[in-house]
This record gives sequence, C-alpha cells and structure tokens, in this order.
Amino acid sequence: MPNKRPEPPRKRKGGVVKATKKTAPSTRAFYIVAATIVVLGIAALSWASTRPKGADVASRIDTTLPPVQSSGYVLGSPSAKLEVTEFGDYECPQCGRFATLTEPDVRSRLVNTGIIRYRFIDYPLPMHANTWNASRAAACADEQGKFWEMHDAIFQNQDRWNGEATSNPDKVLKAVGAQIPGINKDSLDNCIDTKQTQAKVQAHYQLAMARKVQATPTFYFGDKQVEGFLSYDDFKAMTDTALAAIAANPPRDTTSKADTKAGVSLPVKKGE
Repeated sequence: MPNKRPEPPRKRKGGVVKATKKTAPSTRAFYIVAATIVVLGIAALSWASTRPKGADVASRIDTTLPPVQSSGYVLGSPSAKLEVTEFGDYECPQCGRFATLTEPDVRSRLVNTGIIRYRFIDYPLPMHANTWNASRAAACADEQGKFWEMHDAIFQNQDRWNGEATSNPDKVLKAVGAQIPGINKDSLDNCIDTKQTQAKVQAHYQLAMARKVQATPTFYFGDKQVEGFLSYDDFKAMTDTALAAIAANPPRDTTSKADTKAGVSLPVKKGE
C-alpha cells in the first residue's frame, strides 16, 4: 500500500467515572485526580484531531526563505516521447522498494534506451521524522552533479537513517554520501549542516501539494496517475499504454522555423 498523507485521529467520547459505592475521602480524591487526567488526555486528543492538516509539515517549512524554481530531477533523453514523473518520499517503505527493486530495470530498459524520460520529485510526508533531512542531502549532492548516486544510496540505506533507526539522520546521511565516488565530502557536509537546499525541497513539496498528491509513491505516465508500488511489468504496461495514447494523438509541433534552422537542442540536466 502506498504511504497516504496522515488523517487526524477521530475524537473519542469522554468517559465518565461512576462510583458504585460510598468511598472514603482519600479514595474519592484519587478518583478525582484520575478523572482529571482522563479529561486532559481527551482534550489533548481533541486538539490533535481539530488542528489543521499539515501542521507538522508547516513547522518544517522556513517561510523566511525566498522561493526558488525547481521541478525535480530528470534522467534521460530530452527527445523521449514520454516523461514519467514520480513523487516519492525517501522514508516511504514502498518508495524504497520501488527504488531498489524496480527502478534499476526501468533505467536500463526504458530510460537508457530513450523510450522514456524520468523525473523524480521528492515529497516529504509529515509522518516521517527524517525525510526532510534526506531530501536536503540529496539536493546537496545534486549541487555536485551527484543527485542520482545519492538518491540510490539514500534508498539503499533507508534502514540506517530513517526515523526508527536514528535521531541524528544528518550524521548517517553524510557517511552515506561520503561513499559516493568523486563527491566532495567537505562541501556535502557543509551543505547538509547549513540546510542550504531547504528552499529547493520546499519548492518540490509545493509541486506535490499543487497536484494534490495524496500518497507516495505516485507516478504520472503523461496525464495518467498511478499510486503505489509498481513492479517492472506493471511499469512497462503503463508506459506502453501511455505511448500508444501519444501515437494515437501526437502532439502538435510547435517548433518555430528559426529553431529548426538553428538546430538547437538543450540537454536535460541531472537536476533542474
């Protein structure tokens, strides 16, 4: 099952403590204290159920940062007829399954062969304690042109840095990144420590919110949205369906004569 955005807990009906027989003053005082604790607990649950959705996320968003433009990370040929977009959470178990089990085949059979172009947009869900750290670390690696290497390493080591494994994810993520060939460890560490890429992650989060993404992973095969883990066969079937739709309704060529004459082709960068 995909990771859903968390729904607030339902209110519980207040309990009533009834005395079945006359009690001594000290016993009565005990019950009064116990009842007070129960009432306070119910009040806390009521507050949790009525506070706005996304309150946990809001606390992680730095509103003092100027917005930046970023549309995720792209892998593949700009001439591919189909772009597949994944909204994923680094701490999401099903995203980890897809990244380690399915994605290697997707890259070798579909991306590297020019059949599709692949875009990853990180969507840190509020239920995951360390996912923002991972998103920032991946964006830091992208500053050195090592996004996809860090993306893979983060998912492969999900059990080392996630919220159940550590309260100091940055330390683990730095160690994970240091193993990537050619990466400048000092620059990576400084970027992680200073949260240099926070605004970029916030931009990706806002993209997911704008598209009303409700779960991770969520894939878009053109305009077709699919939630949850996909095996390679499932992914290939969705790709074939999307390509058939494109073939049946080819997009209009909007390239100007000047552009055609110039023959300009802009390469897709690893991180956009």
